[in-house]
Amino acid sequence: MKYLKYITNGALFALLLAGCSDDLDNKPVVLPVSGDEIEFGAASGGFTDVDPTTRTIYDVPAGSTFDNYTLLNIKWQYDIDQVRVYCPEGAEGFKTADYTVRKATDVSSGSSTGYLQKNGETGVRWGDTGNAHNFYAFYSLDRIGEGLQTGTTVTATIPTGQEGGKLLTYNNDGNEDPNGTFKIITPDMSFCMMAGKGTWTPGTDKKVALTFTPIVTVLDVLINGPEDVEFMNIVSVSVRSKSGKNIVGTFSYDLANESYNFDATDQSHTAASIATVQTIVDNNPVRLEQGQQLNVKFFLLPRDISEGDLVVSVLTEGGVVYSKTISRTSTSGGDGVLRAGLITRIKTPKLGGQQPNNWMSQIPDNALFTQLSLPGSKNSFAYRVDANYDPQTGISRFYQALPPLGINAIVNTTTQFDEGIRVFDVHLNIDRRTPVVYAGGANVSPEITLAAVLNTLRDKVNPDNATASECAVVFLNYVNDGYTVSEWLSVVMDALDSWNNSNSRILTTLDENTTMEDVRGKVAVIINLQTSNRPEGSAPVNYINNFSTSVQNTSIVSAPYSSGATVRIQNLQQCNNPEITSGETPYVYKGEGIGLVPYFITRENKLDGTSFNLIETKRNLMKELNSEIARGGQHLYINDLSGFCVTKNASSTGYLNYDAYVCEDYWAFGTRYRWSSVDGESGGPIYDYANFPLDESDYVGVSSSAERPEASSNYLGKKWLVTAGNDLGNGGNTCLFAELFNGEAVTEYSSLVGGLRQPLGIVLMNFAGVATVDASNRSYAVQGIRLPGLIMMNNFMFPLKTGTTTTRTSSDTSYSKEGNVWD
Repeated sequence: MKYLKYITNGALFALLLAGCSDDLDNKPVVLPVSGDEIEFGAASGGFTDVDPTTRTIYDVPAGSTFDNYTLLNIKWQYDIDQVRVYCPEGAEGFKTADYTVRKATDVSSGSSTGYLQKNGETGVRWGDTGNAHNFYAFYSLDRIGEGLQTGTTVTATIPTGQEGGKLLTYNNDGNEDPNGTFKIITPDMSFCMMAGKGTWTPGTDKKVALTFTPIVTVLDVLINGPEDVEFMNIVSVSVRSKSGKNIVGTFSYDLANESYNFDATDQSHTAASIATVQTIVDNNPVRLEQGQQLNVKFFLLPRDISEGDLVVSVLTEGGVVYSKTISRTSTSGGDGVLRAGLITRIKTPKLGGQQPNNWMSQIPDNALFTQLSLPGSKNSFAYRVDANYDPQTGISRFYQALPPLGINAIVNTTTQFDEGIRVFDVHLNIDRRTPVVYAGGANVSPEITLAAVLNTLRDKVNPDNATASECAVVFLNYVNDGYTVSEWLSVVMDALDSWNNSNSRILTTLDENTTMEDVRGKVAVIINLQTSNRPEGSAPVNYINNFSTSVQNTSIVSAPYSSGATVRIQNLQQCNNPEITSGETPYVYKGEGIGLVPYFITRENKLDGTSFNLIETKRNLMKELNSEIARGGQHLYINDLSGFCVTKNASSTGYLNYDAYVCEDYWAFGTRYRWSSVDGESGGPIYDYANFPLDESDYVGVSSSAERPEASSNYLGKKWLVTAGNDLGNGGNTCLFAELFNGEAVTEYSSLVGGLRQPLGIVLMNFAGVATVDASNRSYAVQGIRLPGLIMMNNFMFPLKTGTTTTRTSSDTSYSKEGNVWD
């Protein structure tokens, strides 16, 4: 006899873990002995006869197809699946134990038998066999927070981010086929939590049967491919409650009376109203073509969801979200309202027909802004500037290949905003007392004013006749072109005040209590100030004081924020160039696997052993800042992933010129001592500090100016160095850097799964919004689509901390039938 395990549309499934009663009828009854360990599921037929090498998605039964199935088979994964069993009537000290599901094969029949094998040295033992015994079990052991040790209640957690497994492709008959049209992200079946029960009465056989039933709600989503484009890349699929009802999180279940308690989640200050399945496999999103379908499954809290409250959303690469409200009206695909413990199948319309980028519409209103992960562009308007450079010797200020907002775009087909970017870094120069955008070493031409930037952002986040769902942050940076910081700030504030007077309720301030609802349809201006100046004006603005503009910050820096909080910033930008591993004089420094490095790092390495590998240093800083965020700080975090690889150019690598002087006996015109130049110890630039002739036994001083102490007998025979140079670095190969470091960031952010998920703060990057950049007869893979996609998706993979705002969503549209337009 064999039992198939089913989930049906509208009916619970049962998993039988043990022997079958009609098998036992033909065998002698073996009575248990008090104190002996209990055998679970030792008889044949406890599981399906099919032996899975891996437990994948629920199998489609014979005779059904992926398009029309109404029930699904479930298989156990032998030697991996684990359960906990509790018996209140068991022997004292042996009432509970953890077990692994094992398989035994009946050689004569070829059938498989499932049984439980204890994980530790002891299992559950019989108590007084004159009394009935009740057994309670829970799957999966991995999901138990606590319980089933001294009582019948167990606590478990259904996570927001339900990381999927493999990407499998099937034909419509349910057979794996690489050319099939049905794609599946295999679910993590440990989320498919089940409660097991069994009862033994005196005088019956000692082998105990445990019957498992699901205690979670399952949503089976079938996504239809696009109809108006060849394909779309799918980053994630989410389901959320529009009213903010918690659909995932921690809950308790009393197996004895079959009752639930959701207080642990409902009373928490986190947004648990969304669940997400990541559809990125091997760092690549799932490509869904015309005529193809993608299936994902969600495991949700076992509670009823009211009609029109649940929304299924598909996040495509680039940040466009397609949403479908689940309604009560039934369709041929089995659409319907979710109910506790049931599985409901949802078929979506075909993807397409929606243009505006709207990924923020899925974030709950009461989520704190400090919890968000925001992709941003560095030097946003350095668009197609100085692209024809020599990657070996040139200076590139080419930070972007896509217009941030469409202003002055040569081809205005898409923008960084349209690709999901929400933070823009702008440098402002003062021209005739008007703030204008400065990029690539000059004012942008045709001229772009600060007002034009704000007008375009306003139209993006707060479009006419539409419900605002998005927001934006714009950094304003000082350009030193003849005005002091104070003079620059005064002009910028005058322009902001003037714009704000004509555009009320668009500009906004940010602090640790700001929620998503507070910023929908608004723009937050943050002014980066190198000084402690305070902006004076009527416009609501934010500012960071003592903002470091150095490109050599080899540690995380702190700066005060206008709200009184601290800003933590990672912004090392000047890095080594691994593609230049040797060079003609004077660029003689090379390191194995490291390449050309800037002058400042050769100096720091000589003085304190600092690593030559600045790419590695920046990667470690990126991780360090992520670790700070994970510890739960409420600061503003800026992880600046932009930068450049130095080239064989004095302005890129930095350098040092020096002149050596020696104090000598002079005796001329009444002067006995003088400083004289030292032949052979002065000349051109030095690119490696190891070549700097500094010997403390010979040199008594180093100065960056010609001012030396008066020559005297105290300095006779001693040398003095006068140095001059530029070790800051001024650009380099930004394309190579983006290819290297954006790839590092993709790897880092892809590794954040499960309990490692966390906010990422503001993440700035080179070349946001494009996959490749062509420059100097070469194509660079800069990951400018993949990286922002990972950052956007991160917002939906863990429960965000919340403020006090009542949660709502930006859309109330409701419909049910496949083929209708998206919400």
